[in-house]
Amino acid sequence: MRSQRKCDLAAGAFIAFLGAVVILAASQIRGDADERLPPRTLPYVVGFTTLAGGLGLAVKAYRFHGEDPEIQWPEKDGWVRIGVNLLLLALFTALMDPLGMPITTGLYVAGAIWYMDRKRILAALLTGAGSALVVYYLFIRFLELTFPLGPLGQ
Repeated sequence: MRSQRKCDLAAGAFIAFLGAVVILAASQIRGDADERLPPRTLPYVVGFTTLAGGLGLAVKAYRFHGEDPEIQWPEKDGWVRIGVNLLLLALFTALMDPLGMPITTGLYVAGAIWYMDRKRILAALLTGAGSALVVYYLFIRFLELTFPLGPLGQ
């Protein structure tokens, strides 16, 4: 019988290793003591989250001794949905500099919600606008992070 257990163990160990590398690299980032949020904070969060996820996957695979569950791969509609979301992420990245982080975030969130549930256009627009406001006031005004502002910075 073919088992995914060894693959999950190896993948978990590799992901945990990547998390440890990110943590090690983040510890080398220098920042000013005057900054509210040191520049290594986000890499630390990503590194510890990746390390915990990898360890969790490895431990879960190590403790699993039953039959492998059948994997439910997405059908054609699911693949299209994944492709559209990847396209939206590519547009989000491409438009970040010219439009700025708040506007791009609002457009991305509204577009993704609208694509997933086209009946709720008003909820998509309101959630996108709320996301843009949160990004602007929390990350740019309150935490003073340096994200692109686009037209809002002029």
